[in-house]
Amino acid sequence: MARSRGIDPKRFRAALRGAGLQWHSHNGRWEVRIGSAEHADMTRVLDMLAHGRAIKPATSTAPNRSPSSVRASSDESWIIDICDAVLGKKAFRQHRFPFLQGDPGPSGRRSLLPVDAYYHDLRLVIEYHERQHTQRVKLFDDRITVSGVPRGEQRRRYDDYRRTLLPKHGYGLVIFDYAEFDHTSGGQLVRNSRDREIVTARLQAYLTAPDT
Repeated sequence: MARSRGIDPKRFRAALRGAGLQWHSHNGRWEVRIGSAEHADMTRVLDMLAHGRAIKPATSTAPNRSPSSVRASSDESWIIDICDAVLGKKAFRQHRFPFLQGDPGPSGRRSLLPVDAYYHDLRLVIEYHERQHTQRVKLFDDRITVSGVPRGEQRRRYDDYRRTLLPKHGYGLVIFDYAEFDHTSGGQLVRNSRDREIVTARLQAYLTAPDT
């Protein structure tokens, strides 16, 4: 993120700490979801660095929020909310299937991978892909995971697991990509009425599907 703007990552991290962002825990990693309010905070700090402006502390647009509240305000949640409205059903969010497992960690244990939304009656899974699913984001992709592979490589692998294993077990899979919708240069959704039109068109096959 910083290198793409010609800024030393260490300098960027120091600026982020100096900005006093309340949502960031002490000594925690600077890993946020693209399109979130936290990502907007980091982009603001980076822009100020790039233009040589002083970093103003405690001006976060996402003060002291829990991970669940961050997810609730994300672009992913926005799209799944629209899916709920179009389908007339409430999705099970972050549902885990026993056959969908991640890579083993140092202990050999495999965690179950969540899906963004699962509609039980329709046997339908919906995923929303932010920019990092199709474009390299160096700040996040190069970090090594507990299974010993870069995060970007692991994300691609897990996306492939979902694409292959869900249909194999009889579940429909619809993937919405941020690029389908009106979005900013940073990949954040503009969030307008056109979003529902796109979702409705993509889910047309499920609108007349009978309940089971």
